[in-house]
Amino acid sequence: MNHRLAARAIARLAILIGLVVAAGPALAGMFDDKDAARLADINQAIQAFENDVGAALHNLPPAESEQIESYAYVELNLEAAHERLNNIFMLVAVSIYLDSPTDQALVMDVMYRQLLSPSRNYLHVKNDAIASMAAAHPTNKAFAEYRTRADTLLGARAIPLLDEFYRRIEEFYRRIGAVRP
Repeated sequence: MNHRLAARAIARLAILIGLVVAAGPALAGMFDDKDAARLADINQAIQAFENDVGAALHNLPPAESEQIESYAYVELNLEAAHERLNNIFMLVAVSIYLDSPTDQALVMDVMYRQLLSPSRNYLHVKNDAIASMAAAHPTNKAFAEYRTRADTLLGARAIPLLDEFYRRIEEFYRRIGAVRP
């Protein structure tokens, strides 16, 4: 049974690669330096946010164990979101410089099938986790600010960018007549 699924997946990928090779010039412009720069800007903003939370965490008095745990929780969620976006950034950056349509097709396929949609959901979870700290500490102005920053960075910038990348690849699949994976 598993062999059949694997064989079917390989056959689908081979067909997709064949279609992509035929449509090579259209794939070449899938992502560009502006896309990489947009992701880099978001990553830098998340890094700055992580640094701010880390600084606040280290400035808490040791007696504030509940606060320390809450700040660390926000920082860990930001680190996780940052790492996920770095993975996507690497694939976008690599895809820009690949000459081979087959290699580009493989990168697009990995992004489309395995990374973009789950990453979008993952960022929603991380954003919600940060919002939960604000809800758990309604009088803490720092957590209210963190919630707003997370909504701005993750909800209003990162997630829509991932959606845009997903739609672009999906549109490309439609144009070349590939069956939607």
